[in-house]
Parts: sequence; C-alpha cells; structure tokens
Amino acid sequence: MENKQELVTLEEMLSFREDKVRMQEEMREAHKEAVIVALGMNIPGPKKNSPGILKAFFEGGQAIKEALDVRELVLEGEREVIKKEGCLKIFAVKSDDPVFIKKMTIDIEETHPLGRLFDMDVYDKTGNGISREQLGAPPRRCLLCGQEAKSCGRSRSHTIEELYARVEDIISSWLKKAR
Repeated sequence: MENKQELVTLEEMLSFREDKVRMQEEMREAHKEAVIVALGMNIPGPKKNSPGILKAFFEGGQAIKEALDVRELVLEGEREVIKKEGCLKIFAVKSDDPVFIKKMTIDIEETHPLGRLFDMDVYDKTGNGISREQLGAPPRRCLLCGQEAKSCGRSRSHTIEELYARVEDIISSWLKKAR
C-alpha cells in the first residue's frame, strides 16, 4: 500500500512549478551572463519521488555535467531541490550559445537510457526558453505507445498506473544494467 504522504496534490504540484520559476529567476539574476539549464523528471501522476526516481534524477545531473565537461563548458553555479513534489536541479552555464546547450540536452534526452524521463529546459540570458520545436527536433514521445506525448496526455490515452509502471520499468532496467 502506498504511503499517502508520498502523493502530491495538484496544488502542491502547481506550487512546486512556481518555486521552479522563482529559483530559475534567482539563478539568472545571480549569473546574468549564463545560460540556465533546469533538470526535472517527467513523472506522471501524483507520486513524484521514490528511491528509484531519485537515483535517475542524480544520473540526469551527472549526464549534464559530463556533457558540459566534454564540451569544455564552465559550470558557474548550481542549485538542487528535492521534495515530495519532485526534484529540480538548476545549472548556470557560461555560454553565449543557448541553442548549442539545448542541442546538448536534447541529445541526452534522446540517447541516455533514462533520457525519456529527464525534463531538461534551457533558457537564454533574458529568461526565454529554447524549445525542441525551434530547433526542428522531434516532439517528446509517449512512454507507452510512441505517439506525441502531449496529445496522449491531453486525450488521456493511458492510465496513470500504466504510465507510472512504465517509469518504474525504465528505471529498473537502467539499474540492472548499471550494476
């Protein structure tokens, strides 16, 4: 039986999103010349955190750091928040090219075994988000059927239980291979 305390209400999710925006603004103000990268997790339903999700989240942060290192990009600052409402890590990256950074995050999302669960947003120095669509990248796909995730979500094509089970399967498969 699930612990009721682990479940997140809609109000708590919305409040967490507001906190995310505020923290991104604070990071942008502290690092005015940096590109901001925000890492969250695409976890459907009211259970936003678990030991497996946390391990996957830490792996996402490590993947970003490794990608920055390979490209010889400097990390000016980072901030992390872990709550029952979700996980968030914000990076300030010294770069004049937010498009290059977005391409890097898209590559991680599309090639890493956990990439489908990562939600990596990139913002330029003025706070404008760089979208996948702007770069001609394909939209994110549904965890279950491969259709466009947004349309599946809007039409509620799958149950939260089905989607969450898929999240757990993705993390479990990754953990088995990582050992």
